[in-house]
Amino acid sequence: MQQILTHKPQGRWFDFRAATLGAAQLRGVSTFRIGLEVLLLGRGWGKLTSQEYFLEGAWQPGLNWAQRRAFLGLRAGKALNLSLQPPFTPELRQKTQNKFAAASGFQAAGLAMPRRLGIVAAEDPGSGAEWLSSREALTDFLQRPGILPCFGKPVFGSTGRGAVSLIGLEPDGRIRLGNGQTVPLAALVQEIWENHARGFLFEELQHPHPDLARMIGPVIGTLRVVTVHDGSAPEVLYTVQKMPGKAAMVDSSAGPLGGYAAIDAYSGRVLRLQDRRRLGGTLMEANHVTGAPMVGETLPDFDAALAAARAAHATLPELGVLGIDMFLTDKGPVMTEVNSSPFHSVYQAAFARGLLNPDLLPKLQRVRERFRAITPRPKDGPLP
Repeated sequence: MQQILTHKPQGRWFDFRAATLGAAQLRGVSTFRIGLEVLLLGRGWGKLTSQEYFLEGAWQPGLNWAQRRAFLGLRAGKALNLSLQPPFTPELRQKTQNKFAAASGFQAAGLAMPRRLGIVAAEDPGSGAEWLSSREALTDFLQRPGILPCFGKPVFGSTGRGAVSLIGLEPDGRIRLGNGQTVPLAALVQEIWENHARGFLFEELQHPHPDLARMIGPVIGTLRVVTVHDGSAPEVLYTVQKMPGKAAMVDSSAGPLGGYAAIDAYSGRVLRLQDRRRLGGTLMEANHVTGAPMVGETLPDFDAALAAARAAHATLPELGVLGIDMFLTDKGPVMTEVNSSPFHSVYQAAFARGLLNPDLLPKLQRVRERFRAITPRPKDGPLP
């Protein structure tokens, strides 16, 4: 059966042998040396897997051993995030893991969010959007004039899986997706209800600011803003602009791979580009959707986006770290969602630099100091 919602494509695999040979050749070292580094970094505090070693740039030429050890794998990154938070209560989990409930709180604080249109759920979620309580209700909703185009995503979960952009209805009753494909409306409705009856949210489709569209193309990409809070005030840790791939509906790995742009967190200037289809640490000369070089360009409305991200974190002052997703739209910055355990692989691949570097480590240590007394060091946590 055809999968309509975004998902990790079948057949995508990583060629470790080719990566090892290529890295050894570019470094001018033996494949044994590369294998030894993979082994040591996997056992070290970063818990870096062999795939992460290559895709996030720890292999690259010119790094000393301390710089390679600054990279964190997914295990260590999750443990780091836990060490920067208080123990989670059910209320706090609701605020951060339920996209529908979280959006209500941010909107109440005056933050710009996408307009919510409807929500699929087995139980009434309360006010804020039309409750679509059955397959029939969802079918009627998507056929109603003025609903399409829109964007749909699961209320729970991350990584971009399960999302879909819906552009319009065809004369034959099929529904056109953001990647140009058309699918039976009934099949889409069935897939949503079978996999996401717990909650599936429809929102107004967002379009990129013209200056951003010139750089990355017509499909909007997320500006990931990671903020930290050491008890005084939220501050920005790093920023990365995600770039959707060709024929993509989202900017995540749930679909054609695009790229990352490393963004200076003070000026909004593009520092480097990373093609997600290649090894981390290899420069991408231009966006492969638009052909725009991008490096040296400045993102539009950047200061306003950072101000909104800090304001969002200020509504959750009890948390020490947040990954805040912003859209730089044609109507101004819009916040889409937050994540209390952001994947720092985004930073490492974009900047070709380990997270525990001399610029970011002091900020992380201050946040860890805030929670050390109430949050024991998690297993695999890189900070004491």
